[in-house]
Amino acid sequence: MTGDPSAGAPVAPLLEATGLTMRFPITRGALLRRTVGHVRALAGVDLHIGPGETLGLVGESGCGKSTAARVVTRLLEPTAGTVRFDGRDVTRLSGRRLAPLRREMQVVFQDPYASLNPRRTAGRIIAAPLDVHRVAGDRRGRVEELMAQVGLDPADHGRYPHEFSGGQRQRIAIARALALRPRLIVCDEPVSALDVSIQAQVLNLLADLQRDLGLAYLFISHDLAVVRHVAHRVAVMYLGHVVEAAPRDALYDDPRHPYTAALISAVPAGAAGPRRSRIVLRGDVPSPAAPPAGCPFHPRCPKARLVSGAPDRVPDECRTLPPPEVPAGEGRTVRCWHPLAGDDVARMADASVTGAGAPALAAASR
Repeated sequence: MTGDPSAGAPVAPLLEATGLTMRFPITRGALLRRTVGHVRALAGVDLHIGPGETLGLVGESGCGKSTAARVVTRLLEPTAGTVRFDGRDVTRLSGRRLAPLRREMQVVFQDPYASLNPRRTAGRIIAAPLDVHRVAGDRRGRVEELMAQVGLDPADHGRYPHEFSGGQRQRIAIARALALRPRLIVCDEPVSALDVSIQAQVLNLLADLQRDLGLAYLFISHDLAVVRHVAHRVAVMYLGHVVEAAPRDALYDDPRHPYTAALISAVPAGAAGPRRSRIVLRGDVPSPAAPPAGCPFHPRCPKARLVSGAPDRVPDECRTLPPPEVPAGEGRTVRCWHPLAGDDVARMADASVTGAGAPALAAASR
């Protein structure tokens, strides 16, 4: 998964999401429910994934990563925006018109035990998509082929999920996702529930399957070290926005958004690149039910305070105007009024341990 399928001539995206917005109503009342507000889970998200490519989607818990995954796979219908698969608008498909898309896009979930029916054998779990879509052919032979493909013993098709280890259960989930020969698999934190030694095995399996089958992945994770290992490109989310998207090495080696730089600075040395000075952010992530005006990151942004020259002030444009998405070279886009340049990362890190950074340290310790 470390190659670059996008090298050479441009290739049309396999999946393209444009302007995705997702709002969930906040209701009150046990019987007569009334809407009193909305949680804005996604706010104009753009994503694209090429054939055979892995897009890593990273950010803090609650930033909208999993919601984005459910929208692009049409498990949720967006409030606004469009989803195109292989050039076709699939945003409003439903019922039988949605069935062919289900065969093209599959999901591997985070918890390999919760996502498997404990009352079904491994063989029946893997064969379930074939039954749902009424795929003709030798069920037993296809199940055994899939089990061998993901590194399981086909003779174990009659065992139940609790009889397998966590890594083996995730292999069952991957085999189930492969049953319909999809072109895109959404991996929603697929290794976060596994031991570190098992994580590497599952990641290597996903890489082998991508190489052999030409799969595209949307790989969602909060672990930036894992994402650097598996992704060709990375999109960084904050409070429902994609704040930066870039080729993997460009993003890790030279982040342009202050939030991206802060995330990378928190990764242990050697896990996702050389040691970096820690950038400590102020306070907590704002509530998606009451997001700040202007740039969603401005209440915590260390670069904005450097620009203003005062630890408790940010520029007016950051406070009041949503930042535009601007190209930044190397296939990169950034949503920021004041993208990082020069020694900005070092200056933000220095501010974390000087008088300008004292409020940040205090807020982070509460």
